[in-house]
Amino acid sequence: MSDGGNRLKELLDGKLSAQEIADDPVLASLAERIYGSDFLEHVGITRGETKRALVEQFSEIEGDDLLIDVIPISDAPLPMPDDMPPNPSYDLESDENSERSLISKLYILSGILGIISILTNIFYGFGNFLTGCTTEAMHKGCSSTPRLKLNWMDFFRIDDQLAWSEVGSIGKTDIVLVVMCLTLIIIGLRRRRD
Repeated sequence: MSDGGNRLKELLDGKLSAQEIADDPVLASLAERIYGSDFLEHVGITRGETKRALVEQFSEIEGDDLLIDVIPISDAPLPMPDDMPPNPSYDLESDENSERSLISKLYILSGILGIISILTNIFYGFGNFLTGCTTEAMHKGCSSTPRLKLNWMDFFRIDDQLAWSEVGSIGKTDIVLVVMCLTLIIIGLRRRRD
């Protein structure tokens, strides 16, 4: 360790006397910064003496080399903001977030629409919108009560009486579809949060 490093270590360890600190303006300035001006006053060193000694020490340095960068003056004009090229924005993270946001919205929307359609079928019946076993148009084999609820497993054969059941009846397929739609909504909410 150099002599200056040893002196600094002694200052930090408290092994230097007040006179030794006062004799070295750099140490006195460091002591003031580390311990505060109250410390200097307590050991009997005035701030004026340390600042004067520090100025004298730096005035002994020849030339303008005081760790100050000199910026050369150029005859070239500074560029105006209109002359600058446009700032390219390559914000890939925001594109990814907007895509993730769109996908999460689609998950939530499809889940909500699925639940609405399932509940509409259960309590109102898709037979009111499609051709089912209504009182006006009874199919052969339909009972006297209208069967307006579409059975999801038989959606491809709506002309058959087996594809329809009574409004208000809940089947296993209805429960499975509601759980799937709720899962879509939960996935959409989680993707939105991440």
